[in-house]
Amino acid sequence: MIPIELELTNFLAYRDPGPLRLDGIRIACLAGPNGAGKSSLLDAITWALWGKARTNAPDDLIHQGQDNMSVSLTFAQGGARYRVIRKRKSGKRGESLLEFQGWDAETESWRGLSEATIRGTQSRIDSLLRLDYETFVNSAFLVQGRADEFTTKTPNQRKQVLSNILGLSLWEQYETLAKDQANQTSSEIQRIDGGLSEIDRELSQREKYQAELVDAELKAEKIFARLAEAEKQWTAIEHTHSLLSALHHQMDDLRRRIRRTETDLSDAEQERILAEAQSDKAAIQSTLEEFNHALRKLEPLQKRQKEVADDIAGLAKQAAHLKGINEALIPETEPIKHRILTLEAATEPLCPTCGQPLTDQHRSQLLKELSAEIEQRREKFRFNRNSIQEHESRIAVLQDEASTLEHALSEQPNLQKRVMELQAALSRAEEAAERILNLSQRIKRWSEDLIQDREKSGELERQAEGLATVLEEASITKEDIERMRLEKRMADERVGGARQQLAVLSSLEELRQKRLAERMTHVENLGLFEDLRNAFSKRGVPAMIIETVVPELERSANELLGRMTEGRMAVRIETQREIKSGELREALDIIISDELGTRPYDLYSGGENFRINFAIRIALSRLLARRAGAQLRSLYIDEGFGTQDAVGREQLVAAINSIQEDFDLILVITHIDEMKEAFPARIEVRKTPEGSRFELN
Repeated sequence: MIPIELELTNFLAYRDPGPLRLDGIRIACLAGPNGAGKSSLLDAITWALWGKARTNAPDDLIHQGQDNMSVSLTFAQGGARYRVIRKRKSGKRGESLLEFQGWDAETESWRGLSEATIRGTQSRIDSLLRLDYETFVNSAFLVQGRADEFTTKTPNQRKQVLSNILGLSLWEQYETLAKDQANQTSSEIQRIDGGLSEIDRELSQREKYQAELVDAELKAEKIFARLAEAEKQWTAIEHTHSLLSALHHQMDDLRRRIRRTETDLSDAEQERILAEAQSDKAAIQSTLEEFNHALRKLEPLQKRQKEVADDIAGLAKQAAHLKGINEALIPETEPIKHRILTLEAATEPLCPTCGQPLTDQHRSQLLKELSAEIEQRREKFRFNRNSIQEHESRIAVLQDEASTLEHALSEQPNLQKRVMELQAALSRAEEAAERILNLSQRIKRWSEDLIQDREKSGELERQAEGLATVLEEASITKEDIERMRLEKRMADERVGGARQQLAVLSSLEELRQKRLAERMTHVENLGLFEDLRNAFSKRGVPAMIIETVVPELERSANELLGRMTEGRMAVRIETQREIKSGELREALDIIISDELGTRPYDLYSGGENFRINFAIRIALSRLLARRAGAQLRSLYIDEGFGTQDAVGREQLVAAINSIQEDFDLILVITHIDEMKEAFPARIEVRKTPEGSRFELN
């Protein structure tokens, strides 16, 4: 990660200083008085990349008097350009924003790489850098006042930092994967063992299943023999049933023929009796005379019936006419009544109806005439009403007579029909004689056939009774056959089930061999995964890598430390420590010595401590630049020169210049004026009323 451009707004001492471009700079010095904001620029880099700085409270980073801040960092990584923009707004519910972008060379524009959440976007940035904040400040970033960050850590913490620098977390992932695979394989072996136990329990039933098969086959053979004999008997019974059914059909046909013959004989007898009656001319003639005499007696009644009908019609017509007259009299009387009331009510000597002069005598005469006219109409109404009642009484008497005549004449149609039939019969008497002869011959023939059919029916009934007796005495029934067939099916199913069980055992035996082979493969894989887990663990490949790297780290640190101390001081890093039990335990101890021998770190002076820390941190940074895969080819040194005398500062500058080929960018922060001239490029930082400003020289 090589910074290209840094842009700040309201960050710590800075309001809006404009962009700081670092491309083309190999080594530079950030110079300015104390509190000008030199270290704030490095805080801006770490806050943009990881959201962390020297304070854990992001609102403390906002410029005093402002409520928001933002930092934009453009950097190069692996030949590509990226930009991170992080913003913060203070308040009760502070808001944060993180954007991650990549430069698209084809469209010459920034393309969004942010995830849906800040955490997701941060994870993507960490994946790209392959470096977290703690590793950064323990190696490539010598924070002001924290140069001893790595040296003063515990051996385990130092080992973790070294592991992060070397990217050994990948081996932890490998170890986890190997462990997961081992656990899965172990679970699979347990599952297979459980299945094998089930298979072995089932295979142990082979002798039992074989005995069950033999027993089932013997029972099935016995049931089959019984069923075959029963079905043979049932075949004979069904044949008898067929014969009996055929006899019943013959008997039914014969009974129907007997009934038909008996009906034909009865009809022929009746027809012959009728024909005999029809062939007697004298009897027919005598009967005809009787019916004609009865018809002649009805002729006067028929004449009277017509007279009664005419009388009823005439009376009804007269009554209707009188009713019409009375219905007209009522409305004709009303005007006269009205005139009488008007005349009676009048007081003027004028007629109220015609307007003529009217005297009292004339009014009385007129009222008398009008009253007489009304009475005359009433009398006519009463007369007509009495006449109507007389006509209706007469009509009722005539209607009773008409009903009596109708009843008496009701036999006339039957008598007329019978006369016509007798006249026809008289003309057919000779035909009836011939028909009697034919009917007699047919009656004789049908009688003979009826005798024969009745004899045959009796014979068939005797045969049917014999077959029915045979069926009643049969020792087997249809239910018996069905029961035996069911027993046979169940016996066959038991045989099939027993054979299926043995077939399943054969399949299980094959499956058992297959599972045993799978188990052997899983056991081999389990051993392999266990070996891999041990190899990937901290005591495996990572320990070997650290063992390999420590001499290089020790050599690199001593090279710088020797140059800064003219060979007086040296560092030794031990990866193992003997404990009280005599065993060796993994460690990462830093042993420091000078011309007086080995002494604890705390017993060295501040200047010596800084040189020791500087040498170790630079060695870690060089290791990070070369090995971690993080591609962090940049180094940041914040202050620390104040602890050195003039010779020590010269030696530090010489050491920095000697390592510049290992890094693409080295930034050194100092407030010492004579140190500024030691570097080819300077970034001057100064305070102003509008916030700190910087200038590149």
